[in-house]
Amino acid sequence: MADSDMAEPLDPRAYVAQVMAEIEEDVRLRRASGDLPPKLERELDELFLAHSPVAGRGGDLTEALRMVDAATFIDPVVPIGSQRAAGAFVKKGMRSLLLWYIGWITHQISQFASAVSRTLHIVDGRLKELERAVEVQRVPGAGVVEFAGIHAPEAWWVDVAVGAVAPLKGRILHAASGDGWLVRRIVAAGGDAYGVDPRPNVVERGVLGVTDLRGEGLADHLRAVAPAGLGGLVLSGLVDGMASGEREQLLALIASSLAPGGTLVIHSVTPTTWGSADAPWQSDLSPGRPLRPETWHHLLSQSGYQVAVQSGPTAADYLVTAVRATIAPLEPTLAR
Repeated sequence: MADSDMAEPLDPRAYVAQVMAEIEEDVRLRRASGDLPPKLERELDELFLAHSPVAGRGGDLTEALRMVDAATFIDPVVPIGSQRAAGAFVKKGMRSLLLWYIGWITHQISQFASAVSRTLHIVDGRLKELERAVEVQRVPGAGVVEFAGIHAPEAWWVDVAVGAVAPLKGRILHAASGDGWLVRRIVAAGGDAYGVDPRPNVVERGVLGVTDLRGEGLADHLRAVAPAGLGGLVLSGLVDGMASGEREQLLALIASSLAPGGTLVIHSVTPTTWGSADAPWQSDLSPGRPLRPETWHHLLSQSGYQVAVQSGPTAADYLVTAVRATIAPLEPTLAR
């Protein structure tokens, strides 16, 4: 049997996320260059929604609101094309006579539809805030847990991580960045890097030495990042103590934020190191524990990443390097 037959099929959800990220990026570029006029974009949205009603196939409220937004504007200028010789002339005359009347009516209807759409968007925003609040209560967040000598500039994995992300195009995010020591290393190597860390007091110490450090949680930050807005992401001291629910949420946010072909680097200690006598006290208070390297390899491979794992010299920690797959032809198993 050929090796291609033994390969695991690409996760359909990961494939759809990649396709949507590519579409969003192409639309953004065409909109910025003027190749996509607003009227044409609206007509394409209406055509897509007419033949693929996402809200009717398990979509959420945000997807359903796209149909409302697409139907908000009512165009009073009716087409005048006709297959008959005098049909276009007659239609044009009728349109000219009735345009003032039809325009007055459609203007009021469009105003009403716009007000309804804005109201529904407010409801959608409030519901999402409520969902996030429930998630926070259900899944307690893990804090940053750093081991002396392992999470340090002289650690073995630092040069490997810098070499993996510095050549990438796009912004490179390090979380948890601390005072920005890894951000400075990536910038010195030619990468466009910045950092986030949920510990404001730690971030403040490095603000003067780094151009872009932000004191906020990683999940909140990724929700604000544009789709496919990151070229690379380095996680250190953050995923070790996550519970399964929080880790699953984070991977979903990363899948939305990381561009196709981007690189995710995860540094983690081993479960043995986590339970050692000299582990920091934060490890006892964390809701979860570190995953084994094999588990990370399985999770990321199932999501369409090309994964490589490298263990440290003392087997106390390891580094996962995962390159997100670019858009590829649809697998035959998915087509069926």
